[in-house]
Amino acid sequence: MGHTKVNSLIMQNRLLSQARSRSRSQSTNMGKALQKSSNGNGKSSLLNSIKKQADSDRYTLGEADLKSKKNYTAMREAAESLSGHTAKLLLLGKKDLEELTEEELTGLKESTVLEAASMVESYNEMIRAMTDEGGTVNEIYLKQMKGYFKNAKSDLEALGITQGSDGTLSVNTELLKGADIQKLVKTLGMEGTFTDDIGKRAQNVISNAETNLAVLNKSQYAGLYSYNQYGNDILDAFTSGGKYNTRG
Repeated sequence: MGHTKVNSLIMQNRLLSQARSRSRSQSTNMGKALQKSSNGNGKSSLLNSIKKQADSDRYTLGEADLKSKKNYTAMREAAESLSGHTAKLLLLGKKDLEELTEEELTGLKESTVLEAASMVESYNEMIRAMTDEGGTVNEIYLKQMKGYFKNAKSDLEALGITQGSDGTLSVNTELLKGADIQKLVKTLGMEGTFTDDIGKRAQNVISNAETNLAVLNKSQYAGLYSYNQYGNDILDAFTSGGKYNTRG
């Protein structure tokens, strides 16, 4: 297992452990909810009691957590957008340009320029959110992103795409529009290019953001969760039947 994956797993396991610890601390209050519902009308009454008790115990996120939630939400959305743009650009490598008419080539070039500009915009939004949030995992991904640009620096700069000291990209639209379609395909539309590298890494950024958001949301609504003997959440078990039945 690579160094990056190990660091990521350590960070995620630590966050999940913290969330589960907070959730278990609600067991006493969950017991109160169960006791109050003992004379109610079955499942519906039980769920209502649990939710009411949870609302009263809801954890209010602090300023730092709220900032993290905002950053990871922006990070995930930007990475998802980036992933979509890179996927479209990589379709260029599958086209036989020689079979296209001049009109089709012109249209393809225009759409590629727009897609490349959009890719850079999403990339920058993701970089800014990762930089603002910080942390070991984000710093590793930021370093990798800068490395991907360095590997393709001369080709990207020939298209008018440059990198600032903060890792964000800038686009000289005139240079980008002036590039021929073959150069665009070779630099942005093939496997192993900068586009391919950042598209793959964007998937890791999405996973990391979703993990952190899940932990933050779980912490905020800790009163809604209490683990039963099977490791499932009690509320989930009542609303969806749970993963295991009474026989395990």
